[in-house]
Parts: sequence; C-alpha cells; structure tokens
Amino acid sequence: MKWNIRERVAELREGVVTVVCRHPLELLLLLALTVTLIVCVETGREPDGARLVVMGWGAFVLLVVNRLTDRSRWHRLYWVAWAPLVPLFLWPGVGDWLASAQGVITMAVLSPLALLACRRAADNTRFVTDALVYLRAAVLALLFAGVAYGLFEAILWSAAYIFGFDGARWVAHLTTDLLFVTFLFAAPALFLMLLDRWEEARFGQSHVLEALVNWVVTPAVVVYAAILYLYLLKILLAWSLPEGGVAYLVFGFTMTALLVKALWMQLEKRRGGWFYDRFSLLSLPLVALFWVGVARRVGEYGLTEARIYLLFCGGVMTLCILLFLSRRTGRYLWVVLAALLLFAAAAYVPALEPGPLALRSQSRRAVRIAAELGRLDAAGRLSLDSAAPADTVHRRSYRELYEALQYVERDSAAFARFGVASSDDLLAVLPPAMRDYVQWGRERDEEGVVSTRSMGVSLPRNACIAVDGRYSRSYVNLADWDPESYSFVRDTLRFRLGREHPVLEITGRKLLERQLAVSGYVPSQGIDPTSEQALRLLDYRDDNCRILFESMEIVREDSLDVLLSLQVHSLWLR
Repeated sequence: MKWNIRERVAELREGVVTVVCRHPLELLLLLALTVTLIVCVETGREPDGARLVVMGWGAFVLLVVNRLTDRSRWHRLYWVAWAPLVPLFLWPGVGDWLASAQGVITMAVLSPLALLACRRAADNTRFVTDALVYLRAAVLALLFAGVAYGLFEAILWSAAYIFGFDGARWVAHLTTDLLFVTFLFAAPALFLMLLDRWEEARFGQSHVLEALVNWVVTPAVVVYAAILYLYLLKILLAWSLPEGGVAYLVFGFTMTALLVKALWMQLEKRRGGWFYDRFSLLSLPLVALFWVGVARRVGEYGLTEARIYLLFCGGVMTLCILLFLSRRTGRYLWVVLAALLLFAAAAYVPALEPGPLALRSQSRRAVRIAAELGRLDAAGRLSLDSAAPADTVHRRSYRELYEALQYVERDSAAFARFGVASSDDLLAVLPPAMRDYVQWGRERDEEGVVSTRSMGVSLPRNACIAVDGRYSRSYVNLADWDPESYSFVRDTLRFRLGREHPVLEITGRKLLERQLAVSGYVPSQGIDPTSEQALRLLDYRDDNCRILFESMEIVREDSLDVLLSLQVHSLWLR
C-alpha cells in the first residue's frame, strides 16, 4: 500500500478545518494560554500559575460542554459556557481554591468523570470504546508532539553547534517558546482532531491486547481473588475481625478487576468467561470484607480525610457491584454518574466535607481517650498537672491520645478547646521510658499502618571483659577479620570456623530468652538498657562456650521479642 503524501496533507488540512469549526472556543483558550506564557518568558515577568491553570482547565470544560450538547438544540450553551470562567479567573482567591481539596477534586476527579459521561453512552460497549478513544487520542497526541519537538530540537542545536551560534540567547528562547506551542497548543489540537476522526469508531481487535488480557492479567486477577478468599476463610475459621488495611487491598483488586472486565468484554476471543460473568456475585463476600475492615479501622483510629475518601470510593465500588448483578442495570455510565455526584457532594456540600468530618472525629477520639486516662477536667480541657505512672498498661492509650491531638492540632480553633499550647505538652508529663514510645516508639503513617521500632544494643568501645583460663580456644574480632566464620540465618546462629559442618549451633529464640533472663532487660517496656544490662545481654555463656557480641537488634512482633540480627565479636570454646 503506497503512502500518498498529497492524500495525507489533504487529510491533515481537513482535520484542521474540522477542529477549527467544531472547537473554536477551546482553541482560543489554548492559544491565549500559550501566548501568555511566551510573553511572560520574553519579557521576564513571573506568570500567574493559578490563572494559567484556570485557562487550561477552562478549555477542558468547554470540551465537555461541547461534546455533551453536540448536535442538539442545547448546543447554544457551548457559546456562553466561557462566561463562568471569567469571575473565576479574576477571583483573588483562585490560587487558594486550586490548592484546596475542592480544587483538587474538581480538577483531578470531577473533570475526567464529566468527560467520560458527556457522551451519555448507556451501552457498555459504546462507553468503553469512547473511553479507549480518549486514551488512545491522548497518548498519540503526546507521542507525535513529543517526537516532533525532539526532532526540531536536535536539528536546531546541531545547526547551532555547527555554525557557532549555540551561545545565542534567541536559541534558548526559541526552545522554550516552541515547548509551549507544542505541548500547550499543538498537542491538545491534535487530541481534538483525533477525537473528531474517531468519533463513531468501533473497538478494533488487537492480538497483543488479547494475549495481555487473556494470558497475563486475567490469571493474575483470579490468583489475587483466590488469595483474598483464603484470607476470608482464615478469618471465618479463626472467628476474628480482618485487619483494617485489607480494605485498601479489596478496593484496589475490585476496581482493577472491573477495568479488566471492561476490556475483556471488547475482545473477540475471550478466556475466563466463567470468572467475569459471575464476578459481581463472587465479589459480594469481598465487599463485605471491605466494609468490615473499614469499620474496624475507623472504630480503632477514628476518621481521617484519607479514610473518608476511602468510604466514598467504597460506596462507588459497592454500587457498581450491585448494579452489575443484573445485565439490565449494569451500566458503566450509571457508575460514573454516581461517582460524579458523590465526589461533587464531598467537595461542595459542607456537611460532607472530609476535612471537618475528620477533625470532629479525631477531636471526639482525643476527648474519649483523655477521659479514660483521667486526663480531662470538668471544663473538658486536657489536665496535665500530674505525671503519668511509669508502667506499660496505658502506653498504647497515651500513644493514641498523642496521635489524635497531633491531628486536631492542624486546626488551631479546634485544638484550643484542650487548653494546651501543643500536642507535645502531653510528652512532658510522661516518664522518659514511656515518652520515647509515645512519640517515636511505633511510628504510624497517615493511613494508620503500624511499624515496630527495633531496639539496638551495642558493645561500648571501652568495655573491659574478663575471661578466665578455662577455655582451650579463642577466636576474636570475628566481625572484622573473619565475618564468614559465622552466620545468623533462619533464626539460628552457626559457627563454622573454616570447616564444612558447623562447629556450634544455637537457635536465636534460645539465645534471646537466655540473655533477657540473665540481663533483666525487658524490650516491651520501650526503655533502652542500662550499660550493665547491655554488657550482660551481649555476653553469652553456657557449659561449652562463651560468646561476646558486638551488637544485637531486637524487634517486637505479635507481642513476642524476636532477635532480628547480631554481630559476633569473640568466641571461646572449652
């Protein structure tokens, strides 16, 4: 098949005319954005980033309105849809709005969802095809624009180097200006052109996509579903509550499987129909697992903004599963519209705003824990007059109180009710042993995942260890001079000393139990060992040998002390 340059040029010219006729307002906004940036660069002015973002987002909004009202009597709205953008552009607080949760949700969530829903394709095949057309057009537009820009840059800088004008200022300016033109005007215009060209396109078969979905992604989804079902079976047999973090795993799996199912439905050759045809029914136990996990996490640690958004996403996921239980009601368009309404309510309905909801939840959590600890006076303020007892009974409660206070401290007005200047004031009434645990002992990320802090014990440099003459052989400085003479693998310390079979073996559990008993050191208290305890902890003795350790690292897992790693300094054998 010959490639006729004239036909291609004619198609390009026709596409440009079509874009100009069907998307004039979008092109004007994109052109204004590009020219504004170029003028700012050439004149040395600092561009107003917030207003530039509004211009780019405005072109996106006009595209949504254009496609929503296309070929209908409501298309007149397209010619006045720019009007609400003017007060937003002139608003002095537009920068703060863009940085707020409302701005982020509007730009990153509501706008893409509106673009997916604007075609009003109730048929699932048409809906998925439109989504794939958006994706394909965006990828190809960026690819073509990027390749063209890269080739132009290569030609420009090569010519500048050859002819000796690479230090000219206009070369750098031309590079920057062309970057703006390429990616802020040419690439979006090409995206619009491709959308118009593929407006009524059908999904084309791809052997690569068929192989990827049928032989790679589908088996992985089935295996992951099996893992979640095994975990569910474990919970039922143990009659226990699931971990709170499992909600994130279930949500990620379910949404991924729904996306893969949408692609799978477009394939001509399908495998795994027994799984996807019954996916909604099979997902019901996992949805129940999700909500139990969320309930446990919220019940233990209260609400945060991230958990509230997880609740919203879980609501959309549950609705999607319930709708697709029936072929009559299973429509991707309804799911997208529901998500659009829900997140719009979360952003603009004051009663549903995640920030205030999370703040009130953490405030109630702090009040409840403080009352349980006897740290709340009659006026409802935090009482820090007396020191906390040096015990481990209330360590976890103090840690959770500190976390809740830290969260509430984001809002000075809400935090003022506790009558303290900072959440760190709580640390002042804690004994040193508990203070380290409450502040740093178990570091918790914003989602509440707990990571155990390890306890390290090292031999002091000036330690003097007396050794009697009852040992026949000694091996010193093993960590420095012969580190391969011993190993600590699979909770077993083995000394080989150059031999094929181990000369001495000691299990880590036995070693740790013996040393903790001898030294009197209790890692669960969160207190660093004294110098005397450290020397005893690092000095192992039994009837056959004596081992002096340079260091040990002890962690606490599932309420048990575990020896994580060690370094041997010397070994004496009888």
